[in-house]
Amino acid sequence: MTMRRGLILVVFAALLPVAVASFIQGMSTLENTRKLAFDRLKGTASAVAERQRDPFVIAQHLLLGHTTNSDVIRMTADCDSALRISLSNYPPVTNIARTAADGAVRCSAIPLSKPVNIANEGWWQRGVSANGMTITKAPIFSPIAQRNVLFLILPLRTADGQSNGTITAAIDVKYLRDGLRQAERGGAGALAIVTRDGTHVASGDRLLPFSPDVTARQNQPVEIRDSKGRLWIYTLHKLYSSDLFVVYAEPRDTLMAAAVSQVRASILLPLISILLASIAIWVGTNRLALIWLRELRIVSRRFAQGDFTGDRRKFDSAPQEIAAFSADLHSMADVIDRRNSDLTHALEAKTLLTREVHHRVKNNLQIINSLLTLQSGRVREGPAKEVLAQTRARINALALIHRLLYERDNGYERGEVPINNLMAELCAQLRGASRSMTQVQLICHASNVPVPIEYAVPLTLFVVEAVTNAFRHAFPKGMRGAIILRFDLDGENAILDISDNGQGYVVSDEAAQMGTELMRGFATQVDGKLSTSSSEGSGTKVALRFPLPNTPAASTLELVSPA
Repeated sequence: MTMRRGLILVVFAALLPVAVASFIQGMSTLENTRKLAFDRLKGTASAVAERQRDPFVIAQHLLLGHTTNSDVIRMTADCDSALRISLSNYPPVTNIARTAADGAVRCSAIPLSKPVNIANEGWWQRGVSANGMTITKAPIFSPIAQRNVLFLILPLRTADGQSNGTITAAIDVKYLRDGLRQAERGGAGALAIVTRDGTHVASGDRLLPFSPDVTARQNQPVEIRDSKGRLWIYTLHKLYSSDLFVVYAEPRDTLMAAAVSQVRASILLPLISILLASIAIWVGTNRLALIWLRELRIVSRRFAQGDFTGDRRKFDSAPQEIAAFSADLHSMADVIDRRNSDLTHALEAKTLLTREVHHRVKNNLQIINSLLTLQSGRVREGPAKEVLAQTRARINALALIHRLLYERDNGYERGEVPINNLMAELCAQLRGASRSMTQVQLICHASNVPVPIEYAVPLTLFVVEAVTNAFRHAFPKGMRGAIILRFDLDGENAILDISDNGQGYVVSDEAAQMGTELMRGFATQVDGKLSTSSSEGSGTKVALRFPLPNTPAASTLELVSPA
């Protein structure tokens, strides 16, 4: 590998000065040709703009000249004649008209066949309210000239500043279009006249295949791609005031064809020489080293995937250095394989031992529960019997957690317990412990969320206290109702709430006080916040909100226990 790299670097260093010199020369040629092309682009746009500007300049002078003509200003009977004389020798300006303040055309160089009122035309409304001479933003069909024109509008004011109508000059769009077509002949470019808001006023025979950015700097080349991906270069030149522009564009490949060909030749020849020399070096070193390096890579990949069955004899005919490296690699794989096997056996033994511990803890808790059951049978009804029943419920809940950990694939290896499975079986236990209260339903809902083992124990005991308290205190004998348990996620927090529709829970005896204190303690163990609300005749709600580490995306809330 080092030999191949060294040989390629030698060839590269020898040919690099030639390549650099050729590249610099090519870039210099490209830059010079590019400047010439851009200058030609700007010159064409400037020349076309100068020619096309004449109708606007002449129309402007005509309008300003008529402001001193009393017949035109006062719209006398000689107004039409005065306007007609001013247009006799200049066809691009097709008409000049005098409009009163109410929008009625009172006199025109072209005789009116019928009354015309343009008060409702948006272009005229903008022009008559402007502070100076304006031009329409798009071609308008003139009902008098019967063709598409651009209107140059000069608003008039009375001595007291009131509107006195306008004088308008209609510039023939066809004349502008013919001028663009004439300028396009013999070239590869496309010409257009556009307004500041991007509206096309006139185009030559070749339509622009893109929308130019009229906010770009004037007389500066801009590159843009058309809808087919072809690159164009265009430039803008102001035609009249700041509202009209001439756009001239040429395809970049046509504009820069000669320069690009020279640059390609000056750069590609040295590169081809370097490439051919590199290929020769590559073929030579491939037979000496690369074949064996590929084999080593295959072996390394197999080792990385955990398959340590190598093939030492395959490298017997390899170069000495590669054969030695292969031997070291195989020795390392043998050591890793032995250690992996030892660690796997140790982990399996630890897992079995831990499961056995959970099994024995569960059995011991069941024995304790059986003893408490026997003892409870000898105790008469009263506080002592209730305390024993509550203790049995807590022990049963703890035994349930240990049973889930060793009997099922419940995420023990990840240190987690699925809360929906835990709540389902816990609700079944609590329902069985309170089977005498058949008039009360126990409904449990829980999302399918994995909960850390260290959270499962306090949450389980919390549920036992809350549900048994509801069974004992919320429903007097014969009263029907329901206890609802819900576990769900709210962002990174979990919410566990137990509510009933009983008589309203008021702590009044020692057992109730002890249960409340225990729930506060369990809430503290999970860094949670406990809230209790109760009102006479509206039931009780106990809610625990706590942060859940590594909060997963919970599945849909599901019913985990029947009523």
